Amino acid sequence: MGIVLDAATVVFFIYMFKKCAVKSQLKNAVESLIFIASAVVSVPIGVFLGDFCYSSFFRSVIVNRVESIVTTSGDVDTTLNPVERIMSGMPTMVNNGARIYNTTTGDSLNQINKILAGDLSNATGEIVDIIARPVIDGVVRALFFAIAFAGCYRLFRAFYPTIEAYFYNPDRAAVSPTNGMVLGAGRVVVIFLIVLSMLQLVGPVLPDFILFRPSLYSQSFIFKLFSENNLIMLFLGEGLTV
Repeated sequence: MGIVLDAATVVFFIYMFKKCAVKSQLKNAVESLIFIASAVVSVPIGVFLGDFCYSSFFRSVIVNRVESIVTTSGDVDTTLNPVERIMSGMPTMVNNGARIYNTTTGDSLNQINKILAGDLSNATGEIVDIIARPVIDGVVRALFFAIAFAGCYRLFRAFYPTIEAYFYNPDRAAVSPTNGMVLGAGRVVVIFLIVLSMLQLVGPVLPDFILFRPSLYSQSFIFKLFSENNLIMLFLGEGLTV
């Protein structure tokens, strides 16, 4: 399947670069700058609003849902897995994304077990922050990033006629396939990195469908290469384990 994904990615790049080849050099350059600027502005907006929404709205609701499960963990049959009991009270989105976000394995699991072994009176909030926060924060960040990016793109795009009039000359307005593809590379790469970031952040919480499984994309050389060098995800996913 990885070969199919790589082939589809190559087709995507060919299609996008062919579109760049028929546009003027100036338009390609300006569009690349617009896409890059929109992404730069949208990342901190997405991070801030994602963190704010989790802290202000989601956290208290989830804490109320699982508080009784956490505080009674020491009163139930010890053969029952306490983490599985807690997960039964979590929203479906958190259950779907917990494994991929690594919020119930490794160091996260060790932290949860350590909390459960101590005083449980104030443990619920800490456990919710470990299990649910990265998943919900990641999805909400992706949502606000997409909205902010669309808004910034439209805003910056409105200035294109002014920019074109200021920088216009026959050479820049000429259509050169090679130069057009080079100057439009910023736009193409930003679009691809955004798609990849959305798959990484939102894909794990969606229903178990083959195209939503991150493991599928890990078999693709191109996706793996870009996911490890994704500047958008580096900042948009800061503090999240994905």
